[in-house]
Amino acid sequence: MSLDKEGLLRKVRAGKEDLVELCSQLVRIPSDNPPGDTRQLASMIREYLDERGADVEAYEPLSGAVNLVSVAGDGSPHLVLNGHLDQFPGDVGEAWSRPPHSGAVEGGVIHGRGSGDMKGGLASLLFCYGLLLGEELDGRITFTGTSDEETGGRWGALWLLENVDGLIGDAVLNGEPSGLTARIGEKGRLPLLLRAEGKAAHGSFAGYVGENAVMKMVRALPNVEDLQGLPAKLDGGEDALVEEVMEGYRDQYGHESMAMAEVLRRLTVNVGVIRGGTKENIVPALCEAEVDIRLPLGFTPDQVRALVEEKVHLAEPSIQVELGR
Repeated sequence: MSLDKEGLLRKVRAGKEDLVELCSQLVRIPSDNPPGDTRQLASMIREYLDERGADVEAYEPLSGAVNLVSVAGDGSPHLVLNGHLDQFPGDVGEAWSRPPHSGAVEGGVIHGRGSGDMKGGLASLLFCYGLLLGEELDGRITFTGTSDEETGGRWGALWLLENVDGLIGDAVLNGEPSGLTARIGEKGRLPLLLRAEGKAAHGSFAGYVGENAVMKMVRALPNVEDLQGLPAKLDGGEDALVEEVMEGYRDQYGHESMAMAEVLRRLTVNVGVIRGGTKENIVPALCEAEVDIRLPLGFTPDQVRALVEEKVHLAEPSIQVELGR
């Protein structure tokens, strides 16, 4: 039996307010990544699908990072609906005019962190999947809601594909707003974790007993910062290609974007997170720093990691440099 497409479209149009409310509900449940805990949101989605008669499997390969899979119909063709549950953190950028997880609907807009990336798309996929659950399908539809997208997907979409059978479809619909278009200035990413180890002691003996891991890191990080803006070494053809892209960027966005265009040729280094110590009167035994490095054409990850290790070890030979998330 073929689907009643016109009937489904009428249901979609009639359910517009329900779709908006669903998106608002998703936005009101924080799923910032980091830390990447999607358990509360996954529970809400599972309840939504349970109410519509769906069978839902939950996988948690990393504590707090839940992936959901639900299948309707069987056979082929096979359509996969995919969206991610986690979102970019809400405590960055300018001050919020509304609470970051308000989900408020004002002026035809849903407000809140993640409403665009990608709880709007996630709500649309859930809503449509819920409608199709009541239909007799010629084939199979699989809904996948994944975690860890904002930090690489290792414990989300990639983990599902490597560990759960039957998730490769004939086609995939993904609600990600950034799309798959060619980008200007898209660079490689090298996340690094720097780990300094010391020896705990009472703070009253600092400088005489114990080793301060935080101070080791403090001495090393300026050396990492020295790599900021390091230009890539390109051959003639590569350099001409980058220059052509930069000119297009300047033409499109104006002279105020010169700095944005210049990063195409250079390393950027951001020390984004530092963790260390347990209390002000205890010499810290451990300090970690998470560093985000973006690689232009002309650098390889192994090459830059070796540069970081060299710089770090000039200050503190004991600090470990590991690949981050």
